Amino acid sequence: MLRLLLLCTLLLSALAGPARAQQYNVPLGTMPAGWTWQVLPEIKAAMPLPTGWYFKVTGEKGAPTYYLTPEETDENDEFQEGLSVQVVRKAKGKTGRPAADYAELLMMRAGFGSGQTQLEKTATVEGPFYKRTVRYREAPPEAATRIVYQMALANAKTDTLYLLTFEAPEAAWPAAWRVGEKMIQAWVLDARQ
Repeated sequence: MLRLLLLCTLLLSALAGPARAQQYNVPLGTMPAGWTWQVLPEIKAAMPLPTGWYFKVTGEKGAPTYYLTPEETDENDEFQEGLSVQVVRKAKGKTGRPAADYAELLMMRAGFGSGQTQLEKTATVEGPFYKRTVRYREAPPEAATRIVYQMALANAKTDTLYLLTFEAPEAAWPAAWRVGEKMIQAWVLDARQ
């Protein structure tokens, strides 16, 4: 019984734990062995990238989507494990809502779809930045169960929305999240963007 309780505690601690606060205007330091900085020049940002992972950018200039994955994405930009970063500049003009309001709307819906169970949700405000996070379990009938972590970061001053989504199969989540959390925690963004 004690072993089962310890195992459950370890599993819950591995599944929990939202990423720390976003870093702004921080000089890029030296990455530890096995990591490099992946510069995202269109949005003046940088993301840690594990050695051997793939990087791909798609979309239009004002709304790029970045993919950082251990396997190449398919023709529909789908992948089993990894991080996608979507950016929407001038959110009000494109969505009808300011970036902060749109971030809130996105996170209100996350984790409540068919086959989804919301596991955690947070909301913080730091100056012009509105940060909303949701982690949920997705168990569609036709595919493997996955865990999804989403962070919507809205810059109210520039009306820019950043949506980071890290996902992995549920069985691989604890190990995958150790990598994903490091990527999200160390992400550096120019605060004027």
